[in-house]
Amino acid sequence: MSRYIAVDDARTQILKIIEGAPTGQERVPLAKALGRTLAEPIRAPQEWPPFARAAMDGFAFRAEDTPGTLHVIGTLYAGDVWDQPLKPGEAIRIMTGAPVPPGANTVLEQERVTDGPAIAVLDRIRPHRNIMPQGHEYREGDAVLPQGSVLSPLALGQLAAFGLAEVSTAVPPRVLILTTGDEVQSGGKPLKPGRIYDATGPLLAALLTEMGARPSHWHVPDQPKRLLGAFDKARSGHFRLIITTGGVSVGQRDYLPELLERHFDRLFWRVDMHPGKATAAAVLDKHTPIVALSGNPGASLTAWYLLVAPLAAALTGRSYALRAIHGRLLHPYPKSTRETRYLKARFQFLKDGIGFEVIDNQSSDALRSFAEADGLVVIPHGSPPQEAGQVLEGLWLPR
Repeated sequence: MSRYIAVDDARTQILKIIEGAPTGQERVPLAKALGRTLAEPIRAPQEWPPFARAAMDGFAFRAEDTPGTLHVIGTLYAGDVWDQPLKPGEAIRIMTGAPVPPGANTVLEQERVTDGPAIAVLDRIRPHRNIMPQGHEYREGDAVLPQGSVLSPLALGQLAAFGLAEVSTAVPPRVLILTTGDEVQSGGKPLKPGRIYDATGPLLAALLTEMGARPSHWHVPDQPKRLLGAFDKARSGHFRLIITTGGVSVGQRDYLPELLERHFDRLFWRVDMHPGKATAAAVLDKHTPIVALSGNPGASLTAWYLLVAPLAAALTGRSYALRAIHGRLLHPYPKSTRETRYLKARFQFLKDGIGFEVIDNQSSDALRSFAEADGLVVIPHGSPPQEAGQVLEGLWLPR
């Protein structure tokens, strides 16, 4: 049995910190709303389309007048309106998108007749042909988008179709990323001896931005006073979440676990999660959690999907859950599992179910294996080596 806190319990503890915290919303123009989180549900303010429209260029008339010869009394373009009802034996030349004139109930394609003062329709034409009915997409009051929707281009197009110029969205929460480590340097400059480029900070910043948050990124040396100074400075920055990377294990310069215990309300240190077991969490202020992640990109990304992404989603008003499936290992996995192990894997759809192909490189500093993976395969803690064919749970990763 693992002596570390379970992933579900760790997630619950950090989510409790933000419960009851005030959340803001603001109205923004549609042109600036892409990627924002909808703060309130949207219902159709009117029927859409607001009138019956011609689905193609042709002639509008009464279906009951066919077959027969019809007198063409005018032309109707998109954007125009024909006020007078059609009389028996009359037709109107109509263009795609134009409102169907009153009295007409069908539109015949222009290539089916010869254009002129009169048209001969040789067959009986069914009603409602080539007509887009009023309200065929939405009736007034129909649900369009639920609260918490991410405003995609398609969603914004739907809102624009109703004539909405702005929309109420959640205010993007400010999140601070504190990258620690004297060995870490930013990109854009030649790499110094013994240094590595910071991949974890930019990775987390991009994930948070994609989630609808507004990240800031600081780098702090491995010095306790500098770390505490950064936390003090963060208090005045109105951050809803602090994420640290590095300095959270048991090395001589891994100061964060002790600092979180001595100076803050530390919730836990070490999670039943491999990679990423050294993850810790604490409370900076009443509703502001600190989540301390490994400095290794692969380990921090595992913790992101299992712990931090649900927290970021809650802060941005979104829903988040990794979809679980069951499948069988396609090859043996030779290692015993002390903590619950999350293996990057490709998911294959086979005739007899899902197959899990575990990726060779499972190193905690590797990102390539995440890029190649469809999801994570979960091996429970305390498990012996796994044989091919063993049925396990898999978690789809969002893409």
